[in-house]
Amino acid sequence: MQFSPSIKKLATFSVFVFLAFTLAGCTLPFLKGGTSGPITLKYWGLFEPEQVVKPLIDKYQADHPNVTISYEMQTPTDYRERVTSRIDQGTGPDIFRFHNTWVPMLKNELAVVPKEIIDKETFEKSFYPIAASDLAAPDGYYGIPLEFDGLGLYYNVDLLDAAGFSSPPTTWDQLRTMAASLTVKDQEGRIKTAGAALGTATNVDHFSDILAVMFLQNGVDLKNIVSGDPQKDKLAEDALDFYSLFARSSQQERVWDETMEVSTSAFAAGRIAFYFAPSWRVFEIKNANPALNFKIAPLPQLPGGKVSWASYWVEGVSQKSAHKKEALDFLKFLTASSSMQLLYSEASKLRLFGQPYSRVDLAQQLTGDPYVGGYAKDAGWARSFPLASNTFDNGLNDRLIPLLAGAVNSVNQGGSAKDALTTFSKGANPVFSQFGLAPPLSPTPR
Repeated sequence: MQFSPSIKKLATFSVFVFLAFTLAGCTLPFLKGGTSGPITLKYWGLFEPEQVVKPLIDKYQADHPNVTISYEMQTPTDYRERVTSRIDQGTGPDIFRFHNTWVPMLKNELAVVPKEIIDKETFEKSFYPIAASDLAAPDGYYGIPLEFDGLGLYYNVDLLDAAGFSSPPTTWDQLRTMAASLTVKDQEGRIKTAGAALGTATNVDHFSDILAVMFLQNGVDLKNIVSGDPQKDKLAEDALDFYSLFARSSQQERVWDETMEVSTSAFAAGRIAFYFAPSWRVFEIKNANPALNFKIAPLPQLPGGKVSWASYWVEGVSQKSAHKKEALDFLKFLTASSSMQLLYSEASKLRLFGQPYSRVDLAQQLTGDPYVGGYAKDAGWARSFPLASNTFDNGLNDRLIPLLAGAVNSVNQGGSAKDALTTFSKGANPVFSQFGLAPPLSPTPR
């Protein structure tokens, strides 16, 4: 078969136009910002020192000799504002780490990761469902996570063994019963060994995460805690009442109170049976008391369902990066299974373990671990909300958490859960509105 003369001319003309377009330096939309010359990508990380990340960077640079990755480990204090201001000034990083709850605050700074880097099907197959939910953007995602974390149930193995308990609780009712049995008091009724660090806001590290997941497990819409529907509102009131019960009960029944030292320190000292925290607290506890015999289990659940907590960090690309194509390519490399395994291995040379994997295909490598196994088991049904502690964001989380602390304190001082949550809602709604998280309109009371 032969082309007709007219088709030949059209084909020749098309090739000429394409070559002219290419030689003129024009690029397709996704390739804008790409270059074949030497470039440097600035990468801002958190928590991992350069020696952990360097082998990964060296591996990438060996295959991309025109690209230099300059890594800086940032400090968490004022980090979000520093990222935002530096990007606005045009001197910020090309790739940077951010918290999963920061998406509403960073949408203008984040480039969308397009389907050419990772499509929807691949993303949802590779990472836990919470990542697709938290990071969804028009035509892509706002970032890709290198790790997963949330809340685990730390338990003192020796205290449980001494009381005749062979395993940690799997439900909240079990935890309450066991905590009561494990609490030791002196003759004046003062707690010497606490059954569980729950019930207060002042001395329970991560109280906002714990209470938030209790709300979620009980079917509460955290953006609409006071909806005007008595049945729905009762769910939130019950969760708050249950949380405070651990410290609000009679002197004889309570398992925790405000006379106890801060929960992390008390657990490290062997004075708490059950304590809730993310995985990184392990290093703090082991440094304080290397001999402490403890393990971490999945979160207790309510009968008939499973909801756990997610609070993790994500890698994203700056919207103003002059080298988006290369930055996105490096991001794709970072989040591959082999890259995460290398990163975990390097981190494990410096401490007990690396950051728990965000990839579903690597979960089985962690499920048997006494420290991170519980997080891997819980990750598939995790949910999140801007009540995540220790993000130091001076934004959503840091504005909502004090309001929740006020609700806990109000109930512990004898106020009703209904009134406490109404006050919380009045303070929270303007924050939600500011960051585009406005709750649905409450029904008009009849």
